[in-house]
Amino acid sequence: MRARAHRAGEAGASCAEASAGAASAGRRSFVAASGKLVAAVAAGAAQGAGWVAARAATAHAGGASAAVQGALEAGAPIELRAAPATVSLVGEPYGATEVWAYGAQVPGPTLRVARGATLRARLVNALPEATTVHWHGIRVPNAMDGVPHLTQPPVAPGEHFDYAFACPDSGTYWYHPHLGTPEQVDRGLSGVLIVDDVDPPEVDRELVWLLDDWRLDRQARIVGDYLSFFDVSHGGRIGNTVTVNGRLRESEPVRRGERLRLRIASAANARVFALRFEGHRPWVIALDGQPLAAARRLESDHELLVGPGMRADLVLDCDGEAGGVYRVLDTFNERGVYRLLDLRYASAPAGAAGGAAA
Repeated sequence: MRARAHRAGEAGASCAEASAGAASAGRRSFVAASGKLVAAVAAGAAQGAGWVAARAATAHAGGASAAVQGALEAGAPIELRAAPATVSLVGEPYGATEVWAYGAQVPGPTLRVARGATLRARLVNALPEATTVHWHGIRVPNAMDGVPHLTQPPVAPGEHFDYAFACPDSGTYWYHPHLGTPEQVDRGLSGVLIVDDVDPPEVDRELVWLLDDWRLDRQARIVGDYLSFFDVSHGGRIGNTVTVNGRLRESEPVRRGERLRLRIASAANARVFALRFEGHRPWVIALDGQPLAAARRLESDHELLVGPGMRADLVLDCDGEAGGVYRVLDTFNERGVYRLLDLRYASAPAGAAGGAAA
């Protein structure tokens, strides 16, 4: 793989090698991140007429098309089509990776609604096996919880299931299958669900980072040992490729003086992240969709722990030097500390002309 992408562990290590020592957090072939500005606040709950396919109109990871966001704002139903797809996880010179995806993108579209609004989503199953959708962390009626054989029948290939529920609590949540979870989530089926605050903190813009951990071979193909004895007996599947929003990128462009809201969620199977923001002291304002009684300052030499399925909301003041580069590290395994990405500052501060970030 690209030399710059080897943060820790052996360059070019195959996933067969990784599975032999899966507990080592130092084995990562690709690491990077891509945060994207989330769409406008959704509102309204009036039911619309047709199903709007939930797929991105542009290439940015996790984004919802204007049609989908408009449907969410109007309370109209959207369509989540789960199907095989090919996406570029690691970039050139490696080809696209065969995945399973919602709306032909990894991660699936970010769904954003107003607090109290009703989310209506039709799951269309174009996979070769049955599936469901579980809305992780949010209070929903039992029949909408997506647990096969318990709250609903599995959705067979070629069939569909209609989910409809009010979103009573503001926060950052995510959605994923609850059938064959170790395989279906590790193939790429996940996405972020945001329920907007009634009185949100004032920020200049918002980023969503969905962390994920993939086990890939030398050709960037997913290794299919989803339920290997080693993984099952050692607490889950550790990969060798960490992505944010399903992409390998080196940096997140920011500007000095801007304030960001950073929503972080983890779709990893077993990896625990300990994120350290060098040179910055973000405020933790919510954990697992629940606002903290008082915001907690995260010092630059302390870590934010994010385990599988967890979410954290941060407010990040970009007070680094213009033109500066600051690392975001994953320090959970002290033998395999690696750089998740760089916060790369524009040459001019926020509000100044020119100086676009590299």
